Amino acid sequence: MRRSFLIHAGFGLVPGGALILIAALTWIPGVVPPQWNPGVPLAALLLALPVFVTAMARLLLARVSKATLWEAFRCLPGRAQLGLGGGLVAAVATLASTFAGPYGHFQAPEERGAGRYLAWDGAVRETVEVSYEVYLAVVGADLRMALGMVATLFVVAGAAALLAGEVRRWDQARNG
Repeated sequence: MRRSFLIHAGFGLVPGGALILIAALTWIPGVVPPQWNPGVPLAALLLALPVFVTAMARLLLARVSKATLWEAFRCLPGRAQLGLGGGLVAAVATLASTFAGPYGHFQAPEERGAGRYLAWDGAVRETVEVSYEVYLAVVGADLRMALGMVATLFVVAGAAALLAGEVRRWDQARNG
């Protein structure tokens, strides 16, 4: 496999793993400040999009089918298979964990004035006043969702780059 595919995979897998770890820290009370900057997940998304689009373009240029992707995955070393599988499971679990817990139906936390905290309650479909503890839990869940989506993009891009590199290696071995 050419080095460019490995570097491209690294640009996807390393930030994806870091974002999964940061998202996991939101489960620890007090780690995530209540006034987290929503620009951080947005900046990560803007970095993930070119990595993801180019990885998908590499797969499209390789003209692979689902069966070919599975065979390429099976030809990767065992540690790479384990890492890709674990990364994908962790990224999807991070997304799914957003709705876990007793406050999974709350979204869009806001602070209004001194001591007033609001959140959108999906169960009753309106904004309701919540306690500070619930507000912090919803802030963590919102951050976890944003980071989880971007981490999933990064991990999928890294996996796609590795699989495209493996398919390219096969083509080169077969053609000459």
